[in-house]
Amino acid sequence: MDLLTEKENKPCLKERVALVTGAGGEIGRAIALRLASEGAIVAVNDIDRNRGLETVTNIEEQGNLSEFFQRDISDEQQVKKLTKDVVDKFGGLHILVNNAGLDLNQTVDDTVIQEWQKILSVDLMGAFLCSKYATPYLSMVGSGVIVNIASIHAFATQPGRTAYASAKAGLVGLTRALSLDLGPKGIRVNAVLPGYILTSIWQSWIDRAKDSVAIIEKIAEQHPLKRVGCPEDVASAVSFLVSEDASFITGSTLVVDGGLTSKFESPPI
Repeated sequence: MDLLTEKENKPCLKERVALVTGAGGEIGRAIALRLASEGAIVAVNDIDRNRGLETVTNIEEQGNLSEFFQRDISDEQQVKKLTKDVVDKFGGLHILVNNAGLDLNQTVDDTVIQEWQKILSVDLMGAFLCSKYATPYLSMVGSGVIVNIASIHAFATQPGRTAYASAKAGLVGLTRALSLDLGPKGIRVNAVLPGYILTSIWQSWIDRAKDSVAIIEKIAEQHPLKRVGCPEDVASAVSFLVSEDASFITGSTLVVDGGLTSKFESPPI
């Protein structure tokens, strides 16, 4: 076996420890499974115990190492304990994927302060807390990586997404600011901005329509690639950003939306 073939066959994340928050949902699970398949030891975090344990089971069925950590990432003390527990268990932390998030589809008139605070506490402050308390451990390894899962709603949104779009836009700003603070510590920070990704939450919204199949087809037609995304599309983007192939990329946003936000509708003629 020559050196090139040996390099190609070697898992690129072997012996690296990754913490994925919100890994019980479809996108988080796809990310966790992808990183595990590339050799990473994956610490699975979710507020929902059953969903989190299911992700761990899926990873272990691949023959990879994983453990579940049930913590509320909007709670500072729980986050502090989470990062410490992961390091105590696995001996270090190399990768943090801030994926946990909540959605809210309400106009500003209908959004009460408690709902606003809840969305920002999980979607934005949760990422800040995890990054803050992971930083000492990530800096120890010399090549730590943080990936924040934001959304195209950070740049282009829809009516009724005041809290959600604000949180995701804040997450993009947080990404850029962290890249400046943490770059000298050897930590890269980037964001992935998914567009329409077919998950159970999105499917439940689609199912409210009289003809859900027609709705999905109509949405797919809006994309230059003529399809909606799947969780694995997001996982592939994360896989690239945490790899050595992205070693000179930080403070960036990678849009994963099938080209949706690259165009605006042609005028009616």
